Amino acid sequence: MKIKLLTWPNRVTLLRIGILFILVALIYDKQFWMRLLAAGLSILIIVMDWLDGYLARKLDEKTILGSLLDIAGDRIVEVVLWICLADIRLVPVWIPIVVISRGILTDTIRGYVLRYGYTAFGQKTMMRTSLGRFLTGSPVMRSSYAVLKAVSFSLLLLASAFRKVGILPQDWVETGLNIGFWIAITTAVVCLIRGLPVIIEGTALIHELDGKPQQKVS
Repeated sequence: MKIKLLTWPNRVTLLRIGILFILVALIYDKQFWMRLLAAGLSILIIVMDWLDGYLARKLDEKTILGSLLDIAGDRIVEVVLWICLADIRLVPVWIPIVVISRGILTDTIRGYVLRYGYTAFGQKTMMRTSLGRFLTGSPVMRSSYAVLKAVSFSLLLLASAFRKVGILPQDWVETGLNIGFWIAITTAVVCLIRGLPVIIEGTALIHELDGKPQQKVS
C-alpha cells in the first residue's frame, strides 16, 4: 500500500520545522523587533503542534507515519529551542541535556516496540497502565505541557527583547525573566515525568517481546 506523505497534518508539521529555523535566526538577531517576532513565532510553532493533531482527527488522516513525524517535529522544536535559550543564557544548560537524554531514551524504546506493532499513542499504544496512558497521551497532559513550553519560550524571549531596549522598568523585565526561568524549570520536570512511564513500561514490554517475531505496521 502506498504511503501518503503530504497529508495536511504532515504539511503542518513540516512547515512548523521550517518556521523553527527562521525563529532561530531571529533569536540571534540583536534588534528588538526581531526578538519580539521570535517570541510570537515560538507560540505559533507550539500551536501548530495542536493543529496537526486536530487536522489528523478532523480529516481522518491519522497514520503511523504521521505519528512518527509529529513526534520527530516535537523533538526537533524542543531540542533546538532549549539549546538556543541555554546558549543565550536564559535557561541553565542542564535543561537541554535532560530533554535530549529523555528524548533519546523514549524514542529508542518507541522505535523498538514499533517493530512489534505498538505505537506511542492511540489504539495500539505501548502504554499498559492507565497512569502511563494519562501522563503520556491524555489531552490534559499534552495540552498542559504544550502551554508550559509556549509560555516559557515566549516569555523568556519577550523579556530578553525588552531588556535590550530599556522601554520597560528594569524590575518588570527581571521579574518576567525570573518567572520565565521557573516556568522553564517546571517544563523540564514535566518533560521528565511524562518520559518515565515510557522508560519503565517500555523496558518491561521489551523484555516480553524480545525474541518474538516482528509484525508489519500499517
